[in-house]
Amino acid sequence: MKAERRHELKHNELADWLGERMGVLKPHAAGIALGGVLLLILILGGVWYFGGENQASAVAWSEYFRALNDREPQKVLQRLATDRSGSKAAWWALEAVGDMNLGEGSALLFSDRAEATKRLEVAERAYKQVEASDDPVLKARARLGLAKVYESQCKPEKAREYYELVATSQKDSAIGKSAAADARRMKDAREVEFLSWFAQQTPKRPAPLPGFGGGIPGLPNNLPERPDIGLPTGGLNLDNIGTPPTTEAAPSFPAPSTSPPAGTSSESPLAPAAPDSKPAAPEPSEKKSD
Repeated sequence: MKAERRHELKHNELADWLGERMGVLKPHAAGIALGGVLLLILILGGVWYFGGENQASAVAWSEYFRALNDREPQKVLQRLATDRSGSKAAWWALEAVGDMNLGEGSALLFSDRAEATKRLEVAERAYKQVEASDDPVLKARARLGLAKVYESQCKPEKAREYYELVATSQKDSAIGKSAAADARRMKDAREVEFLSWFAQQTPKRPAPLPGFGGGIPGLPNNLPERPDIGLPTGGLNLDNIGTPPTTEAAPSFPAPSTSPPAGTSSESPLAPAAPDSKPAAPEPSEKKSD
């Protein structure tokens, strides 16, 4: 009985406490309900936002990889960087634009300095944009690209500055070690002297083959028309594939004659004549008398 009484008293105390709390919260019921609704809206909005962001990121990366296989990848990558500005795919698109122009500009330094200068300037602008990103990997790649641009422009001091930035930020990586070696190379007096000499050169396009006129360097300009490689008018005769070829009948020859032609002997003129009789035995020689 005492146990039941204690349980009943505890139950009453809990009911009294809940009643007091409900009475305190009752004036704020509308605010609590509104807060719950707002919390639910925030949760649903977060799910929608991050889901849409992931979808947009997937679309951007799809466009990036498709652009690399395009006939004119630089134009497509530049458009992607503009349309998806701020996304990771847009930063990598700008990095790719810089890399492409750097490679083309460095190669043209030996044949067309004017065009090479244009390509290197485009690469410099792209790398400068990527350098402003907050991705350490992209920032290091952009600075390394700028170092190579300035080296191609025969500016060893600026090239060494950017090589050292990469070497400092990427000490333990392969790219950092390579940049440190390039920074030391830019301090070499022989390298500086070579870049100074190379900057003064004015290379020209190689002359075309003699007697073939202008056009692409080293290639003739009056090549013959491309031959017709279309299908034959009668088709490829694919219906007869697998059927055995038709065999022609063997030529017939007259049967050999059993009798010799007229006027000829049955015996071959070259055959030796048969002997008439056996050779006679030699006669015994007479004994000499004493």
